[in-house]
Amino acid sequence: MNRDLLICILSFPSIFSLLEAQEPVVSTLVDPVATLDVTTVEANGPDRSVILREEIVQEAYTPLIATKTADPESGKSRLLPSVDTISGAEIRTLQRRDLVDLLDHTAGVHLVQAGQTGAQSSLFIRGMESNHAVVLLNGRRLPPGLAGLYQLEYLDASTLESVQILRGASSSLYGSDALAGAIDLRSTDARYIGEDTLNSFVEAGSFSTVRSGHRLALRDGRLGLALDTSLVETDNDRPRSSFENGVVRGNLAYEIADGVHFDVLGYIQDSFLEVPGSSLSPAFPETQLNDNQSSLFSPRFSIARDEWDFSAFYSHTRNELAATRDVFALDSLLEQTGDEFEAVFHWHPDKHATWTLGAGHYTYEFDRTPLIPGPFNTPSSFDYGYGSVFAQADLDLPANFHLLASGRYDDHDSFESKATWTVQLDHEIEATGTLLFAKAATGYKAPSGQDFIFLAPTIDPSTLTPEESLTREFGFRQPVFNERSSVALTYFEADVDNLIDVDPFTFVDPAIVDTETSGFELELVLSPCETVSFYTNATWIDATIVDGQYLGGFGGAPGDRLPRRPEFALSGGIVVSGDCWKLGAEVTGAYDRLDSPGVILDDYTVARLFGSWELNDSVEVYGRLENVFDLDYETTQGFESAGLGAYGGVRIVWGR
Repeated sequence: MNRDLLICILSFPSIFSLLEAQEPVVSTLVDPVATLDVTTVEANGPDRSVILREEIVQEAYTPLIATKTADPESGKSRLLPSVDTISGAEIRTLQRRDLVDLLDHTAGVHLVQAGQTGAQSSLFIRGMESNHAVVLLNGRRLPPGLAGLYQLEYLDASTLESVQILRGASSSLYGSDALAGAIDLRSTDARYIGEDTLNSFVEAGSFSTVRSGHRLALRDGRLGLALDTSLVETDNDRPRSSFENGVVRGNLAYEIADGVHFDVLGYIQDSFLEVPGSSLSPAFPETQLNDNQSSLFSPRFSIARDEWDFSAFYSHTRNELAATRDVFALDSLLEQTGDEFEAVFHWHPDKHATWTLGAGHYTYEFDRTPLIPGPFNTPSSFDYGYGSVFAQADLDLPANFHLLASGRYDDHDSFESKATWTVQLDHEIEATGTLLFAKAATGYKAPSGQDFIFLAPTIDPSTLTPEESLTREFGFRQPVFNERSSVALTYFEADVDNLIDVDPFTFVDPAIVDTETSGFELELVLSPCETVSFYTNATWIDATIVDGQYLGGFGGAPGDRLPRRPEFALSGGIVVSGDCWKLGAEVTGAYDRLDSPGVILDDYTVARLFGSWELNDSVEVYGRLENVFDLDYETTQGFESAGLGAYGGVRIVWGR
């Protein structure tokens, strides 16, 4: 479901009058992914008018995650339901705070968290593994950490412009790791800042929680600066589980000539987490501590012309995790560094075609250094690299058909080289507005640090075979009742071969597993009037083990269900808005849940309430209740989720 439709619905009256009063940048009435800030924008306030226009500009130049192109004529309105664009407006309206919370309300996606805020989170996109998705910041990979899990719990979303989520294999554009999809966090692009703005918030609430965030955009002639920061501190609702996390993202851009830019993107994250472990452990609460730092530094050169555009970037990433006070004295420092170069050329001779050609080179290094040396805590390291070429065709065909096809070849220096592809075809029936679509794609994942850091010294890591996926989907999207309402139904399948697992008896031998998943995603938006909108999505999934012993049999044998993937998941809500206020309610649920063979978890349905009130053009107060009915539930056994929580805050907006 493209929830930006919700934003368009709730903002329609004020946006229409604003666009009549000012020269429009992008028609938000026809562009379903334009970002409209319903929480901080009013037509009668100059501050909010500036911010509205700024977000529209940013969205117009945002490369789509499914195509890597930013041309507004390249078919945005015909993106499949498997691509979600969640705007900064929605993030603020629904008071999402981190990527875990945001993804948990997305069709086809399920999150399992080993604890509460800040605890390790596992991501299952259409039933695939936690390390099967690439996570990006403005198109550049974030450091994934040793396990390749991208530490979603540390990725704050409260100050982002938008988040794009692509479900389905996408290695033909993003290379290794994109078996299940890709996630792109979009912070402000300093190249396209038009006005000086500042958006700040601070909030506090249950479990000694304090959050704050700031987003600053400045323009001085040819120089643009974008900076956003966030900080969270909480004791959580479990003993010895306090969490602190700070994030700084920045982009400095200089316009060398008309349409020619040089810019630098930076990202720094620093966190501290107490890890009490499972409540079923006799040692609970444990005294383990995790200190994590990650960073990204990425300069880029770009040129934009009417018929073509080009960009090239270098990116250096680093992730360090110091795990100490381990109950088994396995204290260690886990490090990963990456160096990437990528160049992409787009040629769009007219609005009906875009041709893409790209190349890149990527190197990664993994190290494990024992802080308490011992026979079961030994040092290890490994590095590898690969070069890539890729191409894409994005074409409007006769009879209202649209084709998107891409291919890629990755030449590895240590592992088997891979070729991947994507083919997507859709057709719009003009008389009814029905969009019919079908897509097939392949993906792969080279072994990550976790796959070989713990291997026995006698095993050569280069003998491990990359994991591979084949995903397929087809379905339809249909407008219903009025132009503000729609329904989409998607059937999907995913096969994964050569899944690399660890033998739980030896902990150093690899285990190879094949899996398959299939299911349906139903997405619905209903807006009976301009100030009320219902939205919901539901996912049915069948995820099974085809061959091999998942977690050496502790996770299942051939024919068994894959654990931690609920058979049915649901998310939905309603938002009602007035002249200066908004109220909303949401529920999220998971049903028929298998935590491990023989361990069935109870179903759960969690409710939340949220609302906001605009005191004037620049100040808004807001609040929310999480887990309204104080439900006692777990997303995985032994790790209780937080009970009833109340939070409130204030947001202040300045714009020139």
